[in-house]
Amino acid sequence: MKLKFINYLFVLAFLFVSCDDTDDAASSEPLLGLYTISSSVLTSDAVSANGAATVASGTDITSTIVTSFLAEIQCQGSANKAIEVANNNKINFVCRFEDKKQDQGSWLLNDSRSEFTMTLLIQGNLVPLKLTGLQETANSISGNVQSIPVPPTLLASVNPDFANVSDPAVLISIDITLERLN
Repeated sequence: MKLKFINYLFVLAFLFVSCDDTDDAASSEPLLGLYTISSSVLTSDAVSANGAATVASGTDITSTIVTSFLAEIQCQGSANKAIEVANNNKINFVCRFEDKKQDQGSWLLNDSRSEFTMTLLIQGNLVPLKLTGLQETANSISGNVQSIPVPPTLLASVNPDFANVSDPAVLISIDITLERLN
């Protein structure tokens, strides 16, 4: 009788553990996947502290943002670089087609799915990018990011006057779109 009871307990324990759906819930998050930065447009003027250098609101700085952020991973071709929104709230930078991946930070999505925060390790600093007014489609994630501190040299490719700016950082605000690659 005791052996039969133990067998029932063993079977019930196995069913309980195997029916746990927490892994399924995590893997069903629609944001998981590979992305590239397809658009990044200033939503306010980027101005040096002394006002000597400015990049106007509405300026497309996509290539500058892509080059700066994805410089953290070395791939055979820059077109292979991507951002992976991964399980366990991890952000990885990856080299597609090269089987190369590096942990680059974390992500968090609020309960109402209106804010998506990526905390990225960029040039040795943790940079929180909080996308507000989040819009999700099957092919993209987009939102507005307020007050990102960037080195003035990052903006020098858009306005050469920023090459001579001695400010430690310039705050920029952007509308950004991450396009799904998979």
